[in-house]
Amino acid sequence: MIVAQDGSGQFQTIQEAIDRIPVDNEERVSIYIKDGVYREKLTIDKPFISLIGTHKDKVKVTFSDYARKILSNGEKMGTFSSYSTIITGDSFLAKNITFENSAGSGMEVGQAVAVYVDADQLEFHHCSFLGSQDTLFTGPLPPKPIEGDRFGGPRDGLERKKGKSYFKDCYLEGDVDFIFGSATTIFDHCEIHSLDQSKEINGYITAASTPINQEFGYVFLNCHLTSKAAARTVYLGRPWRDYAKTVFINCWMGEHIKEEGWHNWDKQHAQKSIFYAEYNSRGPGGCMERRVDWAYLLTDEEVKKYNTKSILGRDEGWPTISEGSDVPIRIYLAGDSTVEDVSLEQGNKKGWGEYISPYFTNNVQIVNKAVGGRSTKSFINEGRLQMIFEEIKRNDFLFIQFGHNDQKVEDELRGTDPFTSYQEYLTQYIKGAREKGAIPILLTPVNRRTFDQQGKLVNSLDEYPEAMRQLADKEKVLLIDLWDKSRLLYERLGVEETKKLFSWYELEQTDLPKDDTHFSAYGAMKIAELVIEGIQELGLSVSNHLIRNCMNEHSENTCILKD
Repeated sequence: MIVAQDGSGQFQTIQEAIDRIPVDNEERVSIYIKDGVYREKLTIDKPFISLIGTHKDKVKVTFSDYARKILSNGEKMGTFSSYSTIITGDSFLAKNITFENSAGSGMEVGQAVAVYVDADQLEFHHCSFLGSQDTLFTGPLPPKPIEGDRFGGPRDGLERKKGKSYFKDCYLEGDVDFIFGSATTIFDHCEIHSLDQSKEINGYITAASTPINQEFGYVFLNCHLTSKAAARTVYLGRPWRDYAKTVFINCWMGEHIKEEGWHNWDKQHAQKSIFYAEYNSRGPGGCMERRVDWAYLLTDEEVKKYNTKSILGRDEGWPTISEGSDVPIRIYLAGDSTVEDVSLEQGNKKGWGEYISPYFTNNVQIVNKAVGGRSTKSFINEGRLQMIFEEIKRNDFLFIQFGHNDQKVEDELRGTDPFTSYQEYLTQYIKGAREKGAIPILLTPVNRRTFDQQGKLVNSLDEYPEAMRQLADKEKVLLIDLWDKSRLLYERLGVEETKKLFSWYELEQTDLPKDDTHFSAYGAMKIAELVIEGIQELGLSVSNHLIRNCMNEHSENTCILKD
């Protein structure tokens, strides 16, 4: 199914497409959503639905209800009717979509839920969740309210079922209790952004209500906690119910996080029953040794159980993470820091390899093996290429982009000569991939931002791009000329606008050096777009799994293998 506001799809609203699906649906149905802001109060009440947008910055589902809104009967709407989107159908998948409650600040409108989740085996990939107070609710509701006799909302009084959810590479923002509820939930490599209310206490990230007999609550793995709020003004969490469980593992935390970390919500008795824990927190806010004395630091042995399989299980029904789930196509990336998945400690610096996954359906897996500081030579000599060859399979792709560190000829561990050793090392990548039945793709090294005083872009990569082109011609290897594509991009943007592409333009850690080599998140995304453009120009088979190519009724059948 294809949804497009301009009428170029089968439906103009998302709800129309969902309503067309049978209540007893047993097969996965993919709904592709073209660019636009969809102002809908969305109900997803059927199982096995996938909502797939082109990019989270281009597809938004938004509504503006809020808890203090006065209804026609004179009553307030309440928190649990304020949602913009509610999901009660199991085995749901969302990719490349922004979910928003646009009601405004919680200080003015009260709670305003962007997404209300009350189902099992839900996955969100490359999505954003925007709101203020109570942005994301992961049901079910607790057994009873703290005050009064009802919660209100569409799920009040219904049978409560345990739900599990998985959020991967997502962005979540809010201020007070903006991730709250009872479900077992993993947030994997997500950015958790606390809004600035200009208050002494700017908010609380989590408010878990984990049931007493539930082993896991909220688990944050390798997440990045950010904010523009003042230092030491945001808590990691407070307990909505007395057995709340929240764990942060290998997370980078900004200075907005309070040193004590956790708040007891004035429930001193709950300090004995809640489980708040951390492992290897890093960054200015990652001062685990200064946390409240009733918080817990996980040991190396204890942290082992905090993995996707142990927490969520791999039963059938998960859209992408079920045991034995097969990914038909893999794209391996071999390269340097302009390609790699950059560690959280490096602030605003990003590699383009982090940003190409959203362009593909879940039929394609990106396996990013790029490592900063490596050349064609050192990548091989450290055994990294061999590790790829031990994994790569027939019909997988190997994308190869080196050159920046090959230039360092004074470094005997990395330096190569463009027309001799550089080509010889590249040939090892090509031949090794072909021996495995995989498809090698060469990418010329991406340009640095090197303008002269007249504003003309100067080639800083010497003869390495041309050496790669000549090798591609000789070995009959397909090539994406990323050097030339980035040159055209930089020349079109000019001296000032290109600054935004690079990591020093808006540093999150001011002690990091300025440079015109490494990309900002925005820059990495723009370079990723050039790579996708190159994939389409070459007509690679993997193009059939580009989401933009699925926004066409005639090509949809190539996109339904595993979405």
